[in-house]
Amino acid sequence: MRKKTQIISGAAAVITAFYTAVFVYFYAALPCNISAEKNAVPSGGFSAARLKQTSDTDFAFCLGNIPIKFAGISYKERPKVIPGGMPFGIKIRSEGVMVISVDDGSPAKNAGIRTGDVIMSVNGGRVTTNAEIAEQLQCSSSKATIVFRRGESEISVKLTPENNCGELKMGAWVRDSAAGIGTLTYCDPEDGSFGGLGHAVSDVTTGDAVPLGTGEITRAQIYDIIPGREGCAGELCGIILPNSDIGTISGNSSSGVFGKLEEPLSGEPIPVAFRQEVQTGTATVITTIEGSTPKEYSIEIERINLLDLNGSKAMVIRITDSELLEKTGGIVRGMSGSPIIQNGRLAGAVTHVLVNDPTRGYAVFAETMLEDAA
Repeated sequence: MRKKTQIISGAAAVITAFYTAVFVYFYAALPCNISAEKNAVPSGGFSAARLKQTSDTDFAFCLGNIPIKFAGISYKERPKVIPGGMPFGIKIRSEGVMVISVDDGSPAKNAGIRTGDVIMSVNGGRVTTNAEIAEQLQCSSSKATIVFRRGESEISVKLTPENNCGELKMGAWVRDSAAGIGTLTYCDPEDGSFGGLGHAVSDVTTGDAVPLGTGEITRAQIYDIIPGREGCAGELCGIILPNSDIGTISGNSSSGVFGKLEEPLSGEPIPVAFRQEVQTGTATVITTIEGSTPKEYSIEIERINLLDLNGSKAMVIRITDSELLEKTGGIVRGMSGSPIIQNGRLAGAVTHVLVNDPTRGYAVFAETMLEDAA
C-alpha cells in the first residue's frame, strides 16, 4: 500500500511539474501587449494560447479556459500597404569604416582594435571610406589617434603606424560599403515609405549589421537560379541595373532595410495583420524568380515561434507550391523580404532558409517590420 501511494505521489509530482513548466513557458514567451484595430474586438492568439475576453475591458491569453497572461491592448488604425515581391538592389555605405580583420602583432591589434569595430575618425579627421583612412594615416608623424565605435561605446586609442614600402599602415582590413540583392516587402501608398529584405544588411565577413551612413535601392533583375538542396543553400542570380536608383535607405535593422521610394508602387493596398492574427496554416508568398515580375506561390505557416515574436525568426514556413519547388528547391538567397499573405492581409516576410531543409525557412511578422520602420 505504501509503495502504491509513493507511485501515485510520484506520478502526481511529475504531472504537476509538467503543467507548471508549460504554464511558465507560455507566460514568459507570450507578449504583454498586443495591437488591435480601433472599434474592434481583438482576436487570435499564439499556438495553443488563445486570446479571450475575460471582462468588459480585460483580455488574456488562455490555455483552454484557464487564463495564463493578461494582455494590454494598443488600439490603432490598421495599416494598409502595397505588397511587393520584386527584386531590388541594395547599396549601403557605412557610417564610419568597419574593421573586418586585424593582423596579429600589428599596431591596430596592439592598440586593442578588434574585428567588428567601426572606425569613425583618424587624427581628428572623419572617415567614411577606406581611402580616407589611408590618407589620414599618411599624416601621422609618429602616433596616430584612432576613434572607433564598439557597440554603444566610442573609444579613442593611439598607435604607431608601420612603414610598409613607404606607406604608413596600421594592420587592419576594413570595409566601407555593402551591396546585394533582396526582395521588396511593402510600400506605403501614402508617403512612399518601404520595407524590404526582412533582416539586416550584414557584413559578409563579420556577420555584424552594417552601420548605415547612406544608401540607395535600385532596380534589379533575376537571370538565373541555383536551386537549393539539403546542406547547401540555393541562390537567385541577379544584376543591379546601372543608373536605376528608385529610393533611399534610412534604416538598417534586424527586421529589414527601410526608406522611401521616389515613386510609390502601383497596386491595391491590403491590410497588415497584427501578430496574434497570424496563424499556422495555408498562406502565399510573393516573390520573383525570373526577370523583375513577381508571382504568388503557395506556402504553409508551420509554426509561430513564441520565443522570437519580435525577431526575424518569428515563423517557420514551408514551400508547398510545386512550381516553386521544382525551380528553386524551396527558399533560396535573394528571396529574403518576399511578402507573405494570409487571409488577404500582409502577414510577414521571408527571412532565412533552413540549410538542411531548403523547403522550409523563417519569416518575420509584418507588424514587426512596420514598428521598426516607424
